[in-house]
Amino acid sequence: QQYANQAAGYQQPFYQAGVNAIPQYQNWLNSMQDPTAFMNNMMNQYQESPYANFLQQQSMRGGQNAASASGLSGSTPFAQQMQQNAGNIASGDMNQWLQNVLGVNTQYGQGQQNLMQGGQQSANSLSNIYNQLGQNMAQTAYGKEAGNQNDFWNTIGGGIGLASMFL
Repeated sequence: QQYANQAAGYQQPFYQAGVNAIPQYQNWLNSMQDPTAFMNNMMNQYQESPYANFLQQQSMRGGQNAASASGLSGSTPFAQQMQQNAGNIASGDMNQWLQNVLGVNTQYGQGQQNLMQGGQQSANSLSNIYNQLGQNMAQTAYGKEAGNQNDFWNTIGGGIGLASMFL
């Protein structure tokens, strides 16, 4: 029993981690039940990166310099091109941010799932440990009882044999 308890003690932290992961995994799943609300919640947290801001400023400076050199400053095609460049930079930044956030979110869910699977494996190991311990204890108890019964019948049988010699 001592060794079974020691083995169970080694499994216990993994079992407990799996048990603790279940409600977190359920909350994670519940947060994505409404995909629109999930995405809106994610996108409400977006902020333009300093790098995207820098790229937009560089694009504006380069565009203004090119337009000034060619005499197109203030023209409609120039303004449209500047807006398109700024929009492309902002869109790329937002898409990269969203991919990163969704990747982290996916890894979180997979991590919780892995914890639950490890907990399930530990629970199975614990069940096997206690099942084997119960079988061993039962066999030991049965062996003692069977031995006691054999001693009883051997004593009675020996006594009957001894009595028949005197009859």
